[in-house]
Amino acid sequence: MAGTRKRVQRTISRAEANNQYLNSVFQEFIAEKKALGRVEETLKSYQTTYKKFCEYFGERAEETGNIYGSMFIEWTNAMRDEGLKAATINHNLSDMRSFMYWCMDESRQYIDRFRIKLIKVQEEMPKDYTVEEVKALLRKPERKARFTEWRTWAICCFVVGTGARLGTLVDIRMKDIDLKNGKVFYQHTKNKKLQTANISPQLVKNLTEYIDMWRVANVEEDDYLFCNVSGEQLSKASLVQGYRQYTKDRGVNKSNIHGLRHTFAREWFLNGGDVVQLSKILGHSTLAMSEHYMNIYADMAKDRFVQYNPLDNIARSGAKKTVRRKD
Repeated sequence: MAGTRKRVQRTISRAEANNQYLNSVFQEFIAEKKALGRVEETLKSYQTTYKKFCEYFGERAEETGNIYGSMFIEWTNAMRDEGLKAATINHNLSDMRSFMYWCMDESRQYIDRFRIKLIKVQEEMPKDYTVEEVKALLRKPERKARFTEWRTWAICCFVVGTGARLGTLVDIRMKDIDLKNGKVFYQHTKNKKLQTANISPQLVKNLTEYIDMWRVANVEEDDYLFCNVSGEQLSKASLVQGYRQYTKDRGVNKSNIHGLRHTFAREWFLNGGDVVQLSKILGHSTLAMSEHYMNIYADMAKDRFVQYNPLDNIARSGAKKTVRRKD
């Protein structure tokens, strides 16, 4: 139609895209991840790692056009020389890889494409607990014991009985617990999906004792199951600090509460539990992590290997039915 102006969409040239200030682009990255619902802990991790990266490279990392793959090889070697553990180096590389690959997306093209490889990590046995140590942690407190001891005892029972993560624990409210039907509803999970978990009869009994002792009077459905002394939400830092003191008081020379989750996975496997069900219980997005547990603890299940081995079972079965022929 005559007189109608054509709308012209201006596209950013490759040179202009490569001339963005890295800090501005990073803030855009964080804003998007926040809008998508990334947990605060993950966002803080991105920010901390990005700050380390910028402190190391200084002016060399001011603009996106100056970012190249060789910088990450240099940074990796620098972190090695600094004496950082392989797991820490990979954590830093993973955080920056998420940001870099976001920048390389076709819709942005802030940075030319390259790959960031993680370093090989020597596989270590998980920092789990022995059965004797777990028994010490699960010993019920005396009735006159303080609330904090009862709370930590209940938390230990909960993790050993469900394999729940730390972030999940502090977010459980009274309304999420269904003791009658043996269920718990996780509102806060790592993969952002609502998860329903079973509670065993023993855990129902333990939680009932804890609730009857400390969470009955004036409790409301939105109150937290594992609260602080003021009845407010327990912070992760306070939970970890209380757990550290608890293990010390119980004579256990370990204070990593995540180790109880590893212990749950180990005992589940050694007792004949299915890897697929374990993956669902632990809230893994794929089977890879659960299979990792299975591979680590395989040597501890030699008796079960013989028990379920097809060759041995068929041989034993055949031996019973063998009839000696007459000449």
